Amino acid sequence: MSKLLCIAGGGTGGHVMPALALADAVRSQMSEVNVNFIGAKRGLEATLLPERGEDVLLLDMHAVQGAGFMQRVKVLLWELPQSVMQIRKAWKISRPDVLVGVGGYASVAGVVAALLSRIPVVLYEQNAIPGLVNRMLYRFCARMMLGFSSAEKHLQYRSRQSVVTGNVIRDDILKVVYTTHEKPCLLIVGGSQGAMFLNDTVPCACQNLARQGKDFRVIHLVGAGDGRVQAVKAMYDKVNIEADVQVFSHDMPSLLAQASLMVARAGAMTVCEAGAVGMPALFVPLPWAADNHQYFNALSMKEVGAADIVRQKTCDVAKLTHKLSHLLFNPVALQAMSHAGIHQTIRDAGKRQVGVLEPLLEASP
Repeated sequence: MSKLLCIAGGGTGGHVMPALALADAVRSQMSEVNVNFIGAKRGLEATLLPERGEDVLLLDMHAVQGAGFMQRVKVLLWELPQSVMQIRKAWKISRPDVLVGVGGYASVAGVVAALLSRIPVVLYEQNAIPGLVNRMLYRFCARMMLGFSSAEKHLQYRSRQSVVTGNVIRDDILKVVYTTHEKPCLLIVGGSQGAMFLNDTVPCACQNLARQGKDFRVIHLVGAGDGRVQAVKAMYDKVNIEADVQVFSHDMPSLLAQASLMVARAGAMTVCEAGAVGMPALFVPLPWAADNHQYFNALSMKEVGAADIVRQKTCDVAKLTHKLSHLLFNPVALQAMSHAGIHQTIRDAGKRQVGVLEPLLEASP
C-alpha cells in the first residue's frame, strides 16, 4: 500500500534544496512512498518545484523574520490561520501519512496543520543552531533530524526526539577529490544571490596579493545583478589576475575540483559540501542571518581545523589579504584542513533520514 510524505517549507535555496534532496532520498529507497510539497508563493519553491514537475501546494504567506510589527501581526493573525485552513482542506482529498517541516515560513503552517490533524511531524533542521520556530515546535513533534551534531546542545529536550542525520550531499559533489594545485586557485562563492561584501572586498585583497608577486588564479561567482560580472572582472584585470567571473554555476563539482581554497558565506549546504569534498574554506558568515546560524555553521568546521572564519564587522582588505596569504600558498596547511573536513562529514545522510521516516510511515494506518 502506497504512503504519502509531505515536505513543508522553503523560501530560500537553503531550505528548498535540502527538501528536494530529502525527497530524492526517500524516492530512491522507498519506491512505495509518494512525496508532495507545501511552499509559499513568494519563495524559490514557487518556480523551482513546478519546473521539476513536483506536486506543490503554494500558500499566500509573507516572512516574519526582519518584518515590521504590522506585517508580523498580519501573518500571525490572518495569513497563518488562513494557510492552515487551506492545507487541511487540501488534505481532505489527499492526506499525508507523515509531514516533514524543513524550515521557512510555509513550514510553520504545514506543521501546525499536521499537529491539528494528528499527523506525525518530523522537523529537519539543516543549521548548526536550530531556528526559533523549530526550538518552539520540536517538543510537540515525533522526531527532529539535525544536519549538524552541534545543534543538539541548543535543544532543551534533546535526549528524546533529536537524531543527527547530517545534510544530504549531491552524489556529483561527493565524487570530487580535493587536490592542491601548482598554481593555486581561489574560489569565491556568495550564494545564488551573491554577496556584495565578498564582491567588493575579495578582489581588493587579491590585488594586494598580486602586487606582492603571488601567482594564482580566481573563480568568482558574483550572483545576479546588473553589471556585477563586468565590474568584478575589471578589478582582477587591473593587476592581470587570471579570473573566471560568473553570475552562477550549475557545475559546482567542476569548480570545486579546480579550487585550492574557497571563500564563502556559511549556509548549511555550503559548509557541508565543503566538508564532503575536503575543501579548505575561509568563511565570512552573513552577519544578519537568523540566530547568527551561519557563524555557528562555520564554527563547527573551524573547531575541527577544517576552516577559518572572518567576521564581516571586523574584516577589512588588509585582514583578508593576510588570511589569504597565509592559507592559499601553504599546501601543507591546505591538506591538513582538507583531511579534517572529510573526517567531519556525514556521507550517508540520505540513508539516515530515511531511517528516521521509515518507521513512522510504516506505522501510519
